[in-house]
Amino acid sequence: MHRSPVLYGLDRHSWTLEAIGQSMSWMHAVSVPGVCRLLGRLQVVYKRGRAHVHSPDLAYSQKLAAIAAARQHAQQARPGEVVLLYEDEFTAFLRPLVGQSYRGQSERGQKASGPTGDKVRLAACVDALTGRVVWRRRGSFTVKEMYRFFWYVQKQYPQAKVMYVALDNWPVHFHGYVQDHLASMKPASRLRLLPLPTYAPWTNPIEKYWLKLSREWLRFHPFGGDKPTFLRELDGWLSRHCDASADLLHEIGLLPS
Repeated sequence: MHRSPVLYGLDRHSWTLEAIGQSMSWMHAVSVPGVCRLLGRLQVVYKRGRAHVHSPDLAYSQKLAAIAAARQHAQQARPGEVVLLYEDEFTAFLRPLVGQSYRGQSERGQKASGPTGDKVRLAACVDALTGRVVWRRRGSFTVKEMYRFFWYVQKQYPQAKVMYVALDNWPVHFHGYVQDHLASMKPASRLRLLPLPTYAPWTNPIEKYWLKLSREWLRFHPFGGDKPTFLRELDGWLSRHCDASADLLHEIGLLPS
C-alpha cells in the first residue's frame, strides 16, 4: 500500500479494491468483496490521507533492485572483498526518552527527566552480511563531517575492493563537496553510494538499530543531568555493538527468522 499503482502498470495514483486484486498475483482469483475481507484480516483499512505525506518514489523498484544486486554481489564474492552497508544518521537527546516500564499497579509511571536542549548526532553503517556496525559521534554532520565519515568507514575495510553504501536521500549525502572529495581520493574511493527510495525508511534496516538504541539505552537512562557521563556511557553502548553479530542481523531483519 506504500507503493504507487503506477508501478504496477495502472494509470492511477490511489488504490481501489479492484486494483489491489489485479496487482497481487495471489489475489487474482479473489472477488472484490473477498479482497475487502482479506485486507480486514491483515488490518489494512481505508482511511483519509494527510497532506504532508509525500508521494511514493516512482523509481522505488529500480532502487531496491540495485541494492539487491549489490547484496548478491557481496554474497557471491570472497569474504570481505565486496561489502554492502546500510547507512543512516540519528539524533540522541540528553533528556531520557519516556516509554513503558514495570511498576506497581497503584504507582505512577517511571520518571524520565533531564535538560531538553543538549543533543548529539550519530552516523553509522551496518554491514548487511556480518552485522558489524561502524559509527561516529559528532555535534553535527556537515558536508565536511559527512565526507570524513565516509573516509573513516572505508578505512575500516582495507581488504574490500568495492563497498556499496545504501543510504537515504538527505542532500548532504550527495552534496557536491562530498562527491568531489570522494572522487579525488588517493587511492581511488571504493565507495559506491546507492540511494534508497525517497520517504521510505522501512527499506533501511539500520532504522531498527536506532530503535534498539532508543529502546535499550536512551529510554529512562539516568544521565540526563550529566553530559560527560552520558557521552561516555553512550559511546560504551555503541562500542559494545560494533562487532560482527548474527543476532543483530536477525534483529534488524537481514536474516530469515
